[in-house]
Amino acid sequence: MGDWFQSIADVEATADEADGLAAATRRWLTESGIIIGDATDCVLGGLGHTPGPNYATAVTEPHASLLTLRTNGVRFDTGRTVFDSMGADEVSCPHCGRRIVLRDEQGSPNAAWHDLAESIGTWYAGGSGEHPCPSCTRPVGLNEWSWSPPWGFGYFGVTFWNWPPLKPEFLTEVAARLGHRTVYAYG
Repeated sequence: MGDWFQSIADVEATADEADGLAAATRRWLTESGIIIGDATDCVLGGLGHTPGPNYATAVTEPHASLLTLRTNGVRFDTGRTVFDSMGADEVSCPHCGRRIVLRDEQGSPNAAWHDLAESIGTWYAGGSGEHPCPSCTRPVGLNEWSWSPPWGFGYFGVTFWNWPPLKPEFLTEVAARLGHRTVYAYG
């Protein structure tokens, strides 16, 4: 069995807000007992925080096996980050509603995906990342598309490694505390 993740991406936070939001979110999760305050190597790609004694309040169904895993922590990402769901099947334009399929009949990325991926690369490198809709030709920001499965692009996010599915109420509470629109990506 491989590792899996769930990310709550704040898609409205600015670069200047990211560190403060990360500190406030980390403090809240620690004080709530959802995570342990000390950072360890319990995540892929850096340091994270292991599940705390009240981690079950954040998940739909607690699994005792989570506590025995080496990779079982929560990572706080700041800086320009792509929060993906390990593949994209389609996007829909917020202006005209056109659905754009991003895979061919064999499930491989198609030309529409490659065009969009170029805009993602531009955004990641510091550009706007706007991509024109092929139907209405209006420019669409990466977070304006309706992604299936969900993707988010931003300066702050929280990633949970190998945790059971997060409760919808928990996702709502995180978004409310951040005061911004969030995207729930997973893979």
